[in-house]
Amino acid sequence: MSFANDFEHKNALFQSALREFENAGYEAASINKILLRAGMSKGQFYYHFQNKEALYLALLENVIDLKKSFLAKEMSQFDFEKDIFSIFHTQVKHGFNFLTKYPEINAFINSFLRDKGTAIYSTAMSRFNFDNDVAMYGLIEAAYRRGEFKSGLPLTFVQKTVAYLFSHYAELIDPKNEDMEENLSYLIEFLRSGLANLG
Repeated sequence: MSFANDFEHKNALFQSALREFENAGYEAASINKILLRAGMSKGQFYYHFQNKEALYLALLENVIDLKKSFLAKEMSQFDFEKDIFSIFHTQVKHGFNFLTKYPEINAFINSFLRDKGTAIYSTAMSRFNFDNDVAMYGLIEAAYRRGEFKSGLPLTFVQKTVAYLFSHYAELIDPKNEDMEENLSYLIEFLRSGLANLG
């Protein structure tokens, strides 16, 4: 089951689960606390979700869908006519606008990143296949065909490298510098200087 389907207490469950996973982390999160805050019975919950993991993955899926929808509304056709590195920069800027608009989602994402190295983190990374983002691969392929990357670099290498770096950026950033937007700007500049065709 997912949050894409309508059901009674859906929004309350979404908000309550965001809050509980943010505060407690996945392992310590309590389904009982989530349901109590959401005003939902266990029977209703288990009709829609098999267990805590199913809820957590559905929550992540909904957050991903909300962000994709937000970016689709915020980015114009003009944004996609720029070079690939400018597109990445614009996406990052709008991504942070999304997190500013939805601070509870931002807090949940930070809690997900804190769970790095756990079984649920690995399951989520595998399930949502962040390393093989079809939309990102398409943008990179179009830029590759326009000659925006250094010649001699195979397309597949560029796609996999960029997708991997963006999906694992949390492992690369300086934990003392909590300005994620600044850290992602460093990543984009690193990619530009290493991959861009500057000729």
